[in-house]
Amino acid sequence: MWDMRVVLGWVGAAVIVAGALVGGVLVANATVFSASAFVRDYLTALAIGRVDEALALPGVDAAGMDARLLDARAHTPVDAEVVGDDERDGVHHVRVAVHDDGSAVEAVLEVERIGTRFWLFPEWGFAASPVTPVTVRTTGDGRFTAGGVPLAAAGGGPVTFAALTPGRYVLSHRSQFLEAEPVTVLAAGADVEAELDIRPNAAFEAVVAEAVERELADCASQRVLFPAGCPFGYAIQNRVASEPRWELTDPLDVEIAPSERFGLWEVPPTTGVARLTVDVQSVFDGSVTTLEHDVSFTTGYRIAFDGTTVVLAPAG
Repeated sequence: MWDMRVVLGWVGAAVIVAGALVGGVLVANATVFSASAFVRDYLTALAIGRVDEALALPGVDAAGMDARLLDARAHTPVDAEVVGDDERDGVHHVRVAVHDDGSAVEAVLEVERIGTRFWLFPEWGFAASPVTPVTVRTTGDGRFTAGGVPLAAAGGGPVTFAALTPGRYVLSHRSQFLEAEPVTVLAAGADVEAELDIRPNAAFEAVVAEAVERELADCASQRVLFPAGCPFGYAIQNRVASEPRWELTDPLDVEIAPSERFGLWEVPPTTGVARLTVDVQSVFDGSVTTLEHDVSFTTGYRIAFDGTTVVLAPAG
């Protein structure tokens, strides 16, 4: 009888232990090893800047998109937390609340079971790659940066990049002669389109204005009625009795605009006035008078560079 009691005691203890183990496994599967926990681990990796760990998770890929934006230097973490898990046909749709710059959106990350760990715990992977397609277009120049990553969109794009979800990406351009207002992209799953308007900066405008002024001053220095290679000249019927002198009466309003060829710039046609002063002798009576005449002209230039020096060529 006593032996039977001992056996039953051990059996009972074994049942309790087994139950505890099964219960522990079930609890662990519902928490530590759940689909939501898998997503939390992914979000934690992004939050602390370990983008390489996030990229190494099963199911993460660029899916045919340009992968250059997946560089860790381009990604800025955002505040994100798991708020729900809806399971449909074996796929867990894990809802993530994303807070950024005072706004809140919801991203959905799809997770599926891909195996088992230690014969007890589920192993998870992404059923759909957790990337947001970001299509970028640029004007004026194809070069730009995302965080600390230099990128380019040939011909201004469009180029569709894969961006990790969730995350913030700041696109910008700043170079010796060009600049763009930064464009912030929030990657939260839905397709994003971004356009970066790259324009001449103040330094570029000043250098081109000086080059145009110098070009026209060289024209005005020529003591002829038709300065060579210049946009102004004047024909007279009487005899020239002195060296013609040219003077630019008003500075041109110089602007810079993109040319028809992407990445090249030009000064669009702009008008000016050059004053001609010359003594003329009448062919009829031989009298000499001083002619002062304002000549309106239109000029435009293609802009090129010799190193950092601006070189102008007449447009057209």
